[in-house]
Order: sequence, then structure tokens, then C-alpha cells
Amino acid sequence: MPTELAKAQVEFLEGKFDAARTLVEKFDPTIPQAETILQAVEGGLDQVHQNRRLYDTAHEQAPESETALELYEKYLGSIGKVAFDLQVLETQLVYFDLYQYQRTLSVEDRLDHAQSLSDELTTAFGIDVTTIPVIWNGFAIDPLDYRIRATGDISHIYAVILPRTQSEPWRYAPLIGHELGHAVLDRHGDLETEFYGEVQEVRNRTRSGLDHDHDNEVEDEDHFVTSWRAWFEELFCDTCGVLTFGPSYLSALVWHLFDSNPYYIERDPDYDMHPPPALRFKLVTELIEDLFPELGDSVREYRTAFEFHLDALEGERPSDYNAYDYDELRRFVLHEVPDRITHDLDDLITDIQDGMRPEDSSTRAHRLATNEYWLDSFPP
Repeated sequence: MPTELAKAQVEFLEGKFDAARTLVEKFDPTIPQAETILQAVEGGLDQVHQNRRLYDTAHEQAPESETALELYEKYLGSIGKVAFDLQVLETQLVYFDLYQYQRTLSVEDRLDHAQSLSDELTTAFGIDVTTIPVIWNGFAIDPLDYRIRATGDISHIYAVILPRTQSEPWRYAPLIGHELGHAVLDRHGDLETEFYGEVQEVRNRTRSGLDHDHDNEVEDEDHFVTSWRAWFEELFCDTCGVLTFGPSYLSALVWHLFDSNPYYIERDPDYDMHPPPALRFKLVTELIEDLFPELGDSVREYRTAFEFHLDALEGERPSDYNAYDYDELRRFVLHEVPDRITHDLDDLITDIQDGMRPEDSSTRAHRLATNEYWLDSFPP
């Protein structure tokens, strides 16, 4: 009977839930949001059993009735919801397991540094999230609970992913500021919506022939819109990197962005559509000139080196690159983001200029150490 098949599925899900609960309860440190998800799944299983009882009663009274059929569908729907929530929970457990395992290896110091730095950054950003650092295949951040209604509309648990490298942690620390920027943007959907409106306005002006600011015309307006909607998140996060690390963000960024085609624009929307490295570099240098011009010389070596790289590859620039490097949209990021999010850049800049020793700071120790590592001189 179908109900017996459903019952077997529920028993399987209950076994998965019991195994997941055992792992979550052993995880150190305790993650409150994970406990909330456990409670949500447990409540979902209770609902499954309640729906089964209602269906059984209706089926006994009138097996072929519309009410019995509706209750059967409701029963199956509650099973599907539990299965979905468990799938999200089990994705978390992959990172939990990896984190716990890696802490037994020689990379424990890197994990501790990333955890401590993430705590410093979440305080600077004024966001209440839990971060789980793991070492895997590159710089990334993975929201782990955003699809679970029990924890709210946005994620509160993020895996901060680092590459397998022997590089000193200060070399790539600013890139973690960029990754935490994704968590910040999760809390600023209004700003993202405003930017999408700006993109659409640019498109409308272009279509009406009123836009004469650029030498090159955009041949594919849909691709232009799709690109900038995707690029905004990365440029927002680059801004977060500058706001939390100051000048050292540019140095770490050009080290990270160095590749053979800094002007590349992805044309296939099925692939990751990151903004061209040249555009990201331009935005970050503009932010430095706008927010703390007095420290621009402190990273001149890295800025000059990347400018040489861009000049050498000028011939690789697509013919429509200027049309995509749209000043108005870049300026939206430049002027709106710093004023709309929480950060402590002014205090960081003061600390850098005063030569504050990292060990003497309780709130910016890691970021001061990073600037000490990257700047040509410290204090400038």
C-alpha cells in the first residue's frame, strides 16, 4: 500500500534525523541556529505523524472520498518538507565534520586565525552570524541555513572556505573581508533592489537613445543588465573589503586577481559572471582615493604593478569593454555602499596612521597585523 511506503520513508528520515542530532549535539562550539533547525525538523516529524493519523481516520470512514485524498496529499507534503529541511541540515554537517576533522591536522592554526578574524569582522560589520572556517578549494562563503524558515529569511550560519595553501594568513586575510561581505549583503536587500533599479534606468535610457556617455554601444542589452546585476554583489563585497581592511585590501586583491586576461567579460550567463579584474581594481582604487587618499602611497608598489599588468594586456580588452565599464553604476557602489552599511574604517585608518601595534588593539588586531604585513611602511 502507498501508506506503507510512506511509513518506510518516514522511518528512514527519522533515522537520518537521529544521526544528525547526535552530531550537532557533539559539535563544539554549540551553534544555536543548528539547534533551532533540529527543533524545526523535530516539529516537522510531529506534523507528519499528526497528518498520518488524520488521513488514517478519514480513510477508515470513506476511503475514496475527496477529504481522504486531500489528507493523503497533505501527509506526503509534510514528509517532503522534512526531507528538504534534513537535506539542508546534512549539508551543514558536511562542513561540521570537515571542520572537526581539520582541527586534528596541522592546519588548526589557520582555522583558529580564520575564526578569530571572522569574529572581528562580524563585529565591525555589526552582524550576528556564526562562521565555520574550513579549508577546501578557494576563497568562498557558503550560507548553510537560508532555506530553513525556522531561522528566518536570511542565513545565520556560514561556512568560510579557504584554499589549501602555505601562504601566510596575513596575505589573504583581506579576502575574508570580501567573503563576509556576502553575509552583509544578505541583510541589505533594499540596497540591491535600488541598484537593480539603477541598472534598469540605464537600460531604458540606452533604448531611448538618450545615453551618450560612452563611446561604445552595448550590443546585447539583456547581457549588460544580467552582467551588472551579477557584478553588483562582487563589487559590494570588494567595498566591504576596503571598509574593513583599508589599504591592505588593494594589495591582497591584486595578488588574488592576477591572471592572463584582466578584461575578460563572461558572455555565458550559465557560468559565474564575476566582474572583470580590471573593473574591480578600478573600483577599489577609486574607493581608496575617495575614503582615505592620504594612505594611497602606502600601497603604490602593488597598484603600480597591477597598472603595468593592465597596460601590457590592453590589446586583450574587448571592443565593447568601455560600454560595460559604466561610470554611473560603478559610482553607485562607490557612494552608496559605504554610507549604508556598518563599518569601522575611520577608526582603522586612525590606528594605522598612529602606528597602533596589533597586540594593543582589542577590536582590530588582525586587520592591523594585515596592514603591517602589506603596507610599504607601517605606520605610513
